[in-house]
Amino acid sequence: MPHHLSDADLDGDAPLVAARDTLDAFRAWSGAHPEEVAAHVYRWTAHLPEPSDRHRLQALIRHRPDSEAARAAEATRLRREALRRHALSLGEVPSSDLLDRIVADPRRRPPSSSTAPVDAVDTALERIRAHAVLRRVPASGLLRERITRLYAALPEEALAGGAMDRAARTIGRVLAIGSHDTLDADPEATAAHLGRVVHGAYALAVAQAVVDLPAYERNDAHHRLLPHLLSEIEPVPPAGVPDDPLAEELHAAHVLLLTGFPFAEHRLLYRATEVMYLARARAERRTRAEALRDGGETLLVDAMVETGAGGIAATLVGRRAGPGGPVHRHLVMALATRLRHDLLNRARDAVTGRLTPFTLAPRDLDGDPLHDLFAAEAYMVATVFGGDPETADALAHHGSARLVAHLARDRFRIEEWLQAHRPTPEIEGFLRSAARIAHRRSGLALAAPAPSRARPSAATDPRTFAADRSGFVDTALTRYASGNDARGPRGVPSRSPGGPEGPLRPALTLMLAEGAAMDPAPLAPLVAAVELFHTGSLALDERFSHLTGIALISSGYALMARMADDHPEERVIRAITRVGVLLGPERLCRGRHLDRVPARGGEPADPSGFLEVYALTTSTEIEVALIPAAILLGLPDHEIDLLTSYAHHAGIVLRVRSELLADSDGARSALVGAHGRATAARTLAAHRDLAEAALDGLALDTGLLRGVLDHFATRRR
Repeated sequence: MPHHLSDADLDGDAPLVAARDTLDAFRAWSGAHPEEVAAHVYRWTAHLPEPSDRHRLQALIRHRPDSEAARAAEATRLRREALRRHALSLGEVPSSDLLDRIVADPRRRPPSSSTAPVDAVDTALERIRAHAVLRRVPASGLLRERITRLYAALPEEALAGGAMDRAARTIGRVLAIGSHDTLDADPEATAAHLGRVVHGAYALAVAQAVVDLPAYERNDAHHRLLPHLLSEIEPVPPAGVPDDPLAEELHAAHVLLLTGFPFAEHRLLYRATEVMYLARARAERRTRAEALRDGGETLLVDAMVETGAGGIAATLVGRRAGPGGPVHRHLVMALATRLRHDLLNRARDAVTGRLTPFTLAPRDLDGDPLHDLFAAEAYMVATVFGGDPETADALAHHGSARLVAHLARDRFRIEEWLQAHRPTPEIEGFLRSAARIAHRRSGLALAAPAPSRARPSAATDPRTFAADRSGFVDTALTRYASGNDARGPRGVPSRSPGGPEGPLRPALTLMLAEGAAMDPAPLAPLVAAVELFHTGSLALDERFSHLTGIALISSGYALMARMADDHPEERVIRAITRVGVLLGPERLCRGRHLDRVPARGGEPADPSGFLEVYALTTSTEIEVALIPAAILLGLPDHEIDLLTSYAHHAGIVLRVRSELLADSDGARSALVGAHGRATAARTLAAHRDLAEAALDGLALDTGLLRGVLDHFATRRR
């Protein structure tokens, strides 16, 4: 009899050993039971959705919903889908009576939406309801707030790769487990359990989003933070969280998880999530040559461990009690699930360079992933679901429909698959039949999926925007400031300190272009110049020599002349003149001098003296990033004046917030020390309002600039 899940199953190399044993057992079973694999492929073929039949059934249900045939068809669909979801959620076959109760319970059936989702967050919530099969998702207000934050924090690359859809699937999957686990509970107990599950489900979704991030340098902070959080009994103090929106959301999710699932009582949950992360981290580091060294077996083992550990974590969050079943069961289900997902995501994985059994050449693999896809589901039916024919039919019906929908967008892949793989006659017959059906699907089905909409500026965290555009800044520096792109004069980096979110000053220039719906490419020399100006201004501080600062600023001036290649001469002259005033002796240079006066024993007598210093330094740097760009983009004078006002007040907000944070940390804070925290807080609020008022008068999209202002006013460090 298989043992139940325990701490020992997830300690050390135990998950890898269990996955290898499971894979070996699957290979042995598949080789010994070809007739069962063939029979399951025939099930897939029998459930191929003929377009004429599908359209006839849809028309019947739509136009004659009360007819006996329509009711019978809908009851069959609901029962089959309820069976599939219950089996995959709990790893067990429900009784016939239980299935009847599920189908009859209106709470466990999402209502058909009469309106299309208006944005990505609405789309995610709809998908959560669909995956969870719930009419009402508990704690929907909290969930909407958190998903909105996650959407704003995720890198563009992650959104393009389907991160929001995976987050919705993860949350919906955990809620489905909780929903099916409470079929015998009263409504109050069910609501209480699902309300608790929502917190854990969202935490797992954020952890999954971080696990999926490529191992790039910009993601180092996230990849360092996640395993640290998973070993902490208490929440990490906010001061220990990087100044990065996704890191902050990961920390908030960890607090939610600890609240509903205390570490001491749920160590297995945290360990399962850590195992999932470690398996994905190994996969990210693996090269193609390493993946092929053993015929792709280690690659598949890590994929099983990652998916299986994620399933274990989901089960431990979703179920009210119990150890979550034997580990072998989770790994068998992980194998079947992962192969299907890898096939459907093959094109996207090939573009991103992700190594899976379907992005490697089949001739280099020990097994054939196309055969394994069908065989793994047959193995799952035989070993997890006891060979139950109704469950096998439900799984085959769903899998067949998914694959046909996929082939309708990429039906020409069939011949490529047949040539590359070694399909059995049954699999080849299924694929050719599926391709014919996909071909007969008309217009809409054959069309490519609608491209995902770009994230609106108002829904983007400005730090995420800066990080997403850091590549543009790097390219601009390399092209236009090649003498400074590695090390500047006297070994000073030409890039300003930026942290995970990237340098924010040049990003302000790009935010303005984004808000004005202008192509940022012609502003590339200015972007490089703004970064040199900012780094040079930092060098004017006591940390570096003044000569270094002057050299960097001079390099930025030289780049301004390059703007004449793409902009009218009069605009370029006006922009250079404005920069000269801003960086000259009456603005930034004077501000830097006054900024050092308090350190030498002198302080302004009233708050206005401090605000003058802030305006001459921080506000000037923001103005340098915005106003030359506004001039070059041809914005009208009254909008340039409003942007100047915004820069003035936003700079003061940034510096006052810095003073408040410094005072909280016990450091010497000039404004707070001289006039108190209450005065500083009132000053910040007043200038924040004035900056908002300036943005209100602009005709362009100000979402990103408002986000920057919010960040300046509320940042934690």
